[in-house]
Amino acid sequence: MKLMKLQDILKQEQTQSEAQIQHTCVAWFRHTFPDHAELLFAVPNGGMRTGASGAMRKYEGAVAGAPDIIFLHKKGGYGALLIEMKKPKVRGQQSAGKQSEAQKVFQHKAERDGFKYVTIHGLQEFIEELCLYAQIDYAPYLDDVCENYETYRKAKL
Repeated sequence: MKLMKLQDILKQEQTQSEAQIQHTCVAWFRHTFPDHAELLFAVPNGGMRTGASGAMRKYEGAVAGAPDIIFLHKKGGYGALLIEMKKPKVRGQQSAGKQSEAQKVFQHKAERDGFKYVTIHGLQEFIEELCLYAQIDYAPYLDDVCENYETYRKAKL
């Protein structure tokens, strides 16, 4: 039953934008771990911008290749968990979303300096990677998502 529901969630995610998937991941995390809610946050670095807004972001300190989400929680010898969100593989396509060269360079530098960096393709991978980082069993959290996926997807942040 759970495997079928996870497959249904993945199928639904294939039609969603990266931003929609990221929203669901953040909503799930904040609901599930309220004591750490503010320690997981998005880096407003991507998306389409006008020349002026792009220049303003750079002026403010935006860095090419920075990950989409940061979890400021020291664990397992790492200073933080850095998460790059990508769309899952869509039926008929050869591959899922991939990192840009700037993202690969950022990942290399972050890992060299003691941070854990992961690229994930949907809520299931998000939960698994986050729980592996936190050194907790992810199975109960996957069960929870199977029962409450739409709640997290529609949550207000």
